[in-house]
Amino acid sequence: MSVHITLKIRFGPLVSFEVTGQNCKEIFEALKGYEELNRQLDSMCSDLAGRIYPEGFETEGKETGEVGQ
Repeated sequence: MSVHITLKIRFGPLVSFEVTGQNCKEIFEALKGYEELNRQLDSMCSDLAGRIYPEGFETEGKETGEVGQ
């Protein structure tokens, strides 16, 4: 009998992550690069957010009149 392990994480309606293996060691090895991927995605998303909202979150307060009065 062969054991088959599937780890599936759903991040949203269109994004999911799936790793399969025959034992925990295989799953562990497959996930080793995940931390680096997470750092790269964080960097890309932060850069994109900075380009879309160059003033940061201060814009929210200015719109409601709470900041800078």
